[in-house]
Amino acid sequence: MSEVLITFDKNYEGCIEEEINIKAIVGEDQGIGLQYKFIEGTDGIWNPIQDFSSKNICLWKPQTKGKHIIMVQAKNEKSSKPFDHLGKVEFIVKNEEEEKNMKTKIIEDISLDKTSFNIGEKIRVAVKGNYELALYRFWIKGKQGWEALRDYSRENKLVYTASEVGTVEILIESKMPESENNVDEFTTIRFKVVEGKKIEIIDFECLTESILVNEELIFKVITNCDSNRNLLYKFLKIDKDGKTTCIQEYSSRTIISFKEKEWGEYRLLCLTRDMFSNKEFDDRAIITYEVKPYEEVYIKNFSSNLNSPQVCGTEVMFKVDAKGGRELLYRYIIEGPNAEDTGYIRDNTLLWVSKAEGEYKIIVKVKDISYEEDYEDIKILDFEIDKKSEKPVKIVDIITSKNKNSVILQPVNIKIKAEGGTVLKYSFIVFKDGKEMERVEYGTSNWVNFTPEEKGEYEVEVRVLDKYSLKEYDSHSFVYLKVKEYIPAEIDYILVESKETYLVLDTIDIEAIVQNTRSVKLKYVTKINGHEVEDTGYINARKLKIKPKCPGKYTFEIFAKNIKCEDGYDNKKEISIYVHEAVPINSTKIEALKDNIKVNEEVTFQVSSIGGKEVCYEFYIMEKGQWVRAQEYSRKNYYTFLPFSPGEYRVLVLSKSYYKKVNYEDYDKVSFKVC
Repeated sequence: MSEVLITFDKNYEGCIEEEINIKAIVGEDQGIGLQYKFIEGTDGIWNPIQDFSSKNICLWKPQTKGKHIIMVQAKNEKSSKPFDHLGKVEFIVKNEEEEKNMKTKIIEDISLDKTSFNIGEKIRVAVKGNYELALYRFWIKGKQGWEALRDYSRENKLVYTASEVGTVEILIESKMPESENNVDEFTTIRFKVVEGKKIEIIDFECLTESILVNEELIFKVITNCDSNRNLLYKFLKIDKDGKTTCIQEYSSRTIISFKEKEWGEYRLLCLTRDMFSNKEFDDRAIITYEVKPYEEVYIKNFSSNLNSPQVCGTEVMFKVDAKGGRELLYRYIIEGPNAEDTGYIRDNTLLWVSKAEGEYKIIVKVKDISYEEDYEDIKILDFEIDKKSEKPVKIVDIITSKNKNSVILQPVNIKIKAEGGTVLKYSFIVFKDGKEMERVEYGTSNWVNFTPEEKGEYEVEVRVLDKYSLKEYDSHSFVYLKVKEYIPAEIDYILVESKETYLVLDTIDIEAIVQNTRSVKLKYVTKINGHEVEDTGYINARKLKIKPKCPGKYTFEIFAKNIKCEDGYDNKKEISIYVHEAVPINSTKIEALKDNIKVNEEVTFQVSSIGGKEVCYEFYIMEKGQWVRAQEYSRKNYYTFLPFSPGEYRVLVLSKSYYKKVNYEDYDKVSFKVC
């Protein structure tokens, strides 16, 4: 059914009793031999103007004012249907006399907040009238014509929610209560509804430092919209087997937390949309994370409370400081004149009483209780037991007021805690670049204040001696200080946008998070496949933005130094990103352009694929059990074959990007029968 075009000799507006010519037009090929019927509709009541005839022009004199709908039905002379073509159009009729006689208009003005609104915004229309008792009715123009929003009432305000993008037209009709007319006065207003600011996810990160099984994992998403925008977020988890689980249905929460019961690699997909959006989502982002069964096991320190050598029968406590794992086990093996093996136990200390003099090796092995191999880390200490029987002197702890990085002219307090012996004496020796700078001879004070006056690396040897000992010292240790004129720059983090694949001309954003930013400068060195291509020199910028123009491995070296640093740099970090020329080819599909294939009739096979760049195709055909190359690699994505004999055939297509130096990236094949 085609549409009837309806036109008037007036501009879709007229007055009561005014002669108006209505013309119906159907397409040139369909308008021959047609009968036309003209009908007038007012307030849901339809009245004929002119019954079916061959005349496509009708004279109409409207009798009432207001909004009228003119409908034209057209049908072929021999048609058995009620009509074959239909058209509708609106026409506004005014009462010219009433408008002339009316001294003051009912509607003085229409106020609207603005002329453009975002989806979901409340639109407030207010009518300013000249009569307190006037009645108002509101309509909205929809796809099927004017739709009523609110019938006549004294309420002169309308609140409407913008739900669709486009131009919206509101019709306001008014009349006085005593009026017998359907409408005394009307006016229309128009405004636009737009999508609003495009929603983009600008950050999606895991806030949990150690991602472990049965530990709470916290993820946070950030968008480019402010808090006044009503956004909803949905999170979907994809495990290593491809199973998808909904973690959170659409909600305003931007932070979620959950636990993983199994280790492995997972992906978390975040969908976000405006609360009033009709789309499934406005933007999405995905993050990949790996859940480990436990933190890596390693031995940070393996020490004894007494120095070697010790006398036979002395109790020596060995202590292991190990990190990682869920539940650690320790195995102590003593090799020497009197060997021992504890097997795996849960205690990280071993109290050993030597029973024979000689040289020993103290071995410790550490592993998690779930680890099936012999050990995950191992350390060895050499220990000597001799015949002398002396009360041992040992240093329990060394306390310094500064960390390893100190600043010149700031005093450093060094204090020794020691035990054993009878009356202990303490000595301090300061070295710089291997040379002795100053020495505090043995005395009863177990602390010293040292103020470095020059930058450099210092080594402070602390010694403890029993009053009656004949040795140079009974126990000693070292404190290392790196003194500078400033606090060295330190790069805490390098932030890179979470993205699975980078392509040529994609923007790569790199941001360095550093301490003491006002006193720190950064240098960015960019390398492609190991070759340096750019060196920014030291600058104040904390961000680097590049658009790669060729594929390869991009390595970014970030150097940080304090503005007072004179030699090299204070800190360096490095990251690498692989940039691809194009997305790998996938979903290659070949199909015949017709179903029934006969002898001596050409058939064309057409290929489609996804991804790649300047994709080329190569075709093979199997005839009588033999593969034959039918068409070498070219940009043609089709192959035409003319079978000369009936039988079973197969066509194979290989696809690859033009620049790829491989035989193929993807393929597909199809079998067919020739009759």
